Amino acid sequence: MILIYFISAIIIGALLALLKQKLVQYIAMSVFVVEQLLLNIYLIMGCKTGFADYFKVDSLGIIFLTLLSVVSVTTIIQSFVYLSKRNDTIAHRSYYLASMVFFIASMTGVFISDHIGVMWIFAETTSLSIALLIYHERTSEAIEATWKYIFVSTIGLSFSFIGILLLDISISGFDVSMFTFSELQGVFINIRNELMLQLSFLLIVIGFSVKMGLFPLHTVCIDAHSVAPSPVSAMVSTSLMNVGFVAIFRFYTLLSHSPLAEWMSKVLIILGGLSVLVAAIYMVKVKNIKRLIAYSSVENMGLTALAIGVGGIAWFAAIFHLIIHTLVKSGIFYQIGQIIRFYKTKKVYYLGGYFSVNPLGGIVLILAFIMLSGIPPSGFFFSEFMLFSSMFSGGYVVVAVIVMLLLCFIIYTLAKYFFKILFGQIDPDLLEKGEKISKWESVPQLLLLLVALYISIAPPPFLLELIRNALITLPK
Repeated sequence: MILIYFISAIIIGALLALLKQKLVQYIAMSVFVVEQLLLNIYLIMGCKTGFADYFKVDSLGIIFLTLLSVVSVTTIIQSFVYLSKRNDTIAHRSYYLASMVFFIASMTGVFISDHIGVMWIFAETTSLSIALLIYHERTSEAIEATWKYIFVSTIGLSFSFIGILLLDISISGFDVSMFTFSELQGVFINIRNELMLQLSFLLIVIGFSVKMGLFPLHTVCIDAHSVAPSPVSAMVSTSLMNVGFVAIFRFYTLLSHSPLAEWMSKVLIILGGLSVLVAAIYMVKVKNIKRLIAYSSVENMGLTALAIGVGGIAWFAAIFHLIIHTLVKSGIFYQIGQIIRFYKTKKVYYLGGYFSVNPLGGIVLILAFIMLSGIPPSGFFFSEFMLFSSMFSGGYVVVAVIVMLLLCFIIYTLAKYFFKILFGQIDPDLLEKGEKISKWESVPQLLLLLVALYISIAPPPFLLELIRNALITLPK
């Protein structure tokens, strides 16, 4: 099934790029969506993946693969809406959709990879496939963001590759048949070369921070968000950041029983705290609506890194936080696409009165603000409560207080800009001459937010069990 999926993705992407016809685009993307969902269902049912030396689907992979499938369906729908409002050539549309197929397939590969080298290859493939998506609008800002992303992402993943090589060197002499996460479980318990492992983990975290949107290589994600089409920004801010999290979390889990456990936790707490700090500073001064939400994603990735480092119930909080974040943030970026279409600008100062323009879209933004700010019954309230409880009980009182103060600045900034967009003054001429936004375009976003709200209030037992199973190999 795995082989069929990847071969089909390559064929569908090639057909889209070569047969530049609208009918082919609709049929090919419909087939790919069905294929993505069937693969997801097939793996949830516990069926064998094949190629067991390279792929293995565990609870962590199932969670994030399912999130990817859900976001992929809504992103493809929103992409067709986005493309229908532009005057792109048929070839231009075809390259966009082909790149989207390769991008989704690459992220799928990361989530189901057990072999460390294969996972790294798929992570690198995401960098190449997303480049055309970032560059889609062909502006000077887009080309600058594209080459920055390719350059920094390649450098970052080169760091992680060196870290993986050092990890491989550190297990020389051990009886290991395959360089997989499953095979290496328990190998590092009595490892002696701690310096080698420390350097390896540091390089891996720094390298994959470019995908997770974590300090220090978070900047290219911000640039990519600001110029990419809104459906692409939704994928970057959710599924691509989940790719970085899964990679870092798998390596953390692998080494969590080694003498490095406490040291790794401190590294992640430092990087997580710095990410929240950077997000708070830039969100206060940012003027671009897409960059504002992009820095919000950096803040949430910082909280997730803090949760991994603190441990205990915060490990549960990290995964739960990302589930809610994926559903909420994708809905916000879809809605921002509609806002930009109406106002013809990304500058916050020129936005206002959106609730009167698009009432259903306004409801989406209000619900999104409640969820992002962690106001009960937002899932963020519960995940952050678990995080700060673990921080106080674990002795990280100073860090917890600083992060809580930074979150106050972030919530204030979100409230200021969201309510200006919703209820601020609007140019009467724009109200009359602006593009009419169909209320049906906001329905997928509203559904995503309502699902996030439902999971926040009454998380399904099977989801809680999946999260617990994803943490089963971590120290008690």
